[in-house]
Amino acid sequence: MGLFSFITNLFSPSAGNKSKKKKKAAAKKAASAKKSKKTTQSKSLKTASKKSPKKRAKEKTAKKSASRDIGLSVSGKGKKTRKKSKQVSADPIDADALGFSISLKGEDEQAKKRQAIRIKVDGLTVLVKRLGKQFPVTDISATGLGFAFEKPRVKGGVKLEMDLILNGETKISGLTSKVMRHERGSVGCIFQNLDRAQDDTVHAIVLLGQKQQAARKRAKKDREFKIPT
Repeated sequence: MGLFSFITNLFSPSAGNKSKKKKKAAAKKAASAKKSKKTTQSKSLKTASKKSPKKRAKEKTAKKSASRDIGLSVSGKGKKTRKKSKQVSADPIDADALGFSISLKGEDEQAKKRQAIRIKVDGLTVLVKRLGKQFPVTDISATGLGFAFEKPRVKGGVKLEMDLILNGETKISGLTSKVMRHERGSVGCIFQNLDRAQDDTVHAIVLLGQKQQAARKRAKKDREFKIPT
């Protein structure tokens, strides 16, 4: 009866039910284990996200201090010292040593006009071809000149071609100038497109006028000088 009962129990429905129950129990255990694992992970994430403001402030301070420490060098005594930035200074440009000057064109022209000294030169006249006459030069500088002329009125912006004559000798011919003003019987012009030779001649004439002016001042002082009594 023992073998018969064993075979009967083996193929009986109760045995199959037992195996199914075992499988279901194992599946439930696995599902509960996964669920507990997920809940543990979610709790840890929530705990990490719920940091206190003090902890966050500490972390920010630590980050800032770490960023500040970048670029620091450690001395021999073990103290951290910040590297001092080196101050670079340069001497002013020596235009004479370089052989040329560095400046903007517009600024250079304006400075030249401001520094130009207008001076009277004895025996200097100008032949204006458009007017067909020769007129005395009232003043001249490195950038322009003025000549005596009453009527008719010359409009500003008019271009005139002229010759500069000193003591009856033509020093510059075909000099181009532009009228800037005509007032009080004097026409003021500025030179345009001077070549190197014309520019050198104008400077030489201005220098001559300065010498003449200095001589006139000395003569005036001599005339006004009185011997103390």
